[in-house]
Amino acid sequence: MHVGRNKPESRGWIRAQSGDVNDKPDILFNYLNHKTDIEGFRACVRLTREIIGQAAFDPYRDGEIQPGEHVQSDAEIDQFVRSSVESAYHPSGTCKMGSDEMAVVDSELRVRGLKQLRVVK
Repeated sequence: MHVGRNKPESRGWIRAQSGDVNDKPDILFNYLNHKTDIEGFRACVRLTREIIGQAAFDPYRDGEIQPGEHVQSDAEIDQFVRSSVESAYHPSGTCKMGSDEMAVVDSELRVRGLKQLRVVK
C-alpha cells in the first residue's frame, strides 16, 4: 500500500472582516474539501492497521483505540476522519523574504510594491 503525497489539496481562506485591525478575521479552514485528502487519510488508517497488525507488535497490541475495529468500510473510515481528525498543519501564512521577484518583503521587512508598509511581529 502506498499512501502517496503528504500535503493537502484542500484550500481554505482568510479574509479581513473590516478595516479595523482589532476585528478578528473570517477564517474557513476547509479541511477535507478535496477528495484526495480524505482518500489519503483513509489510506493512512489502513496502512497503520497493516503495520500494527504485524507479528512484531503482538506483545504490545491490545486492541485498536481509534477508529475501532468495527470501522471497516470506506464510508465508515471517511465518517471517522470527518468527525475526528484534525490537520497537523498550522493555520498560518508565510511569505518569501529577499531581493528576487518572488520575494514579498525585502531584508528590512518592507512589503514590495507598497509604500510605508512593513511586516512586524
